[in-house]
Amino acid sequence: MQKMNLHVCALALLLFGSIATVRGRAMDLVDDSNDVDNSIEAEEKPRNRLIEADWLKFIKTPPTKMQQAEGATIEIVCEMMGSQVPSIQWVVGHLPRSELEDLESNQVAEEAPSAIVRVRSSHIIDHMLSEARTYTCVGRSGSKTIYASTVVHPARSSRFVPEKTYPGPQKPRIIYTEKTHLDLMGSNIVLPCKVHARPRAEITWLNNENKEIVQGHRHRVLPSGDLLISEIKWEDMGNYKCIARNAVGKDTADTFVYPVLKEEED
Repeated sequence: MQKMNLHVCALALLLFGSIATVRGRAMDLVDDSNDVDNSIEAEEKPRNRLIEADWLKFIKTPPTKMQQAEGATIEIVCEMMGSQVPSIQWVVGHLPRSELEDLESNQVAEEAPSAIVRVRSSHIIDHMLSEARTYTCVGRSGSKTIYASTVVHPARSSRFVPEKTYPGPQKPRIIYTEKTHLDLMGSNIVLPCKVHARPRAEITWLNNENKEIVQGHRHRVLPSGDLLISEIKWEDMGNYKCIARNAVGKDTADTFVYPVLKEEED
């Protein structure tokens, strides 16, 4: 397979990755199919840069409204793609737009100016709501901030009843992962695998040959469950699978890693 430079890869992803062209608008429609775009893109803040401007787009926006069924666990999914390594966090409750744009991220920013990454995050509601509540997915990449909100309405029988977490064990759900990670050869990359489970899940990774990863000098599973690949090479290209298991069940998530050949300097 011919090695491609970063610009060619980015163009291919833009053409075939179904990237939504979201431009600062909101929708009030009830639609749980994710065909409705309810996202907001903040204006780019001035910033001195030696490289091209940051970009960040929703691939999948969460639904505008959801109705909770009695005893049901709700999963709200948000997916985006952008330059560097985009971060996603969830805000519970209504916040003004100005506060969302200035909100400090609870994710540690990864220094990866040459990367292009597609990130998936979900928020789990594992208790009965007593009132309608707003959940906002906030994404950041450098100077770009985008967000979209979902209002979740409680079951009629649980309104005004004290909220309690569902009792008993829960099977793992992988709530934060990357679908695609492109970066220059020689870069160090971290593939996240955050899990919601009770009891705590055990995390293992399979490499691009579908073999369990053994700790080594270039591939290492961190205490957090994330996978560190140091100084990525062309032979690292392929699919990596995170597996989360506990006594109740398991969940899996795939990340495709694409090492990119550095462009030759003129």
